[in-house]
Amino acid sequence: MSKMSTTVHHVVDKRFMGIDPDGVRVMIDGERDIRTGLRPMQLVLNALGACAAYDIVEMIGKRKLEIRSYRIELEGERQDGTPSPFTKIRTRHYFDVPGLEMAQAQRFVDLGMNKYCSVGASLNAELEFEVILEHEAQPAAGATG
Repeated sequence: MSKMSTTVHHVVDKRFMGIDPDGVRVMIDGERDIRTGLRPMQLVLNALGACAAYDIVEMIGKRKLEIRSYRIELEGERQDGTPSPFTKIRTRHYFDVPGLEMAQAQRFVDLGMNKYCSVGASLNAELEFEVILEHEAQPAAGATG
């Protein structure tokens, strides 16, 4: 079993700074007006997306495919009340990776989201995903039309 640590410092009002043991910092902000960081639950969504993407990018790299672009849009549904945990998180994965087939992309996303991602495994939310291959919607290089 491995351990991980971080320290969260109060800055002012609802503004905090997280600092890991290497000194890497992240602003966490609950202010209503002038925000300087992400809200805690936005950090959770970002952490889930990045966690899955690490493995997905690695799987694509092992296939020697060029990633022209890749982004994940995440949307979380939260229950009312306090606390207000995510009950469902939908992700939409947009790939511009020539040569990446839909079945392969769906498998990579499924593995990244549901098998390998420690953030997803730490959540008690239903995880859904959709895959969009942007490279299939573009004309092939050198094509005229």
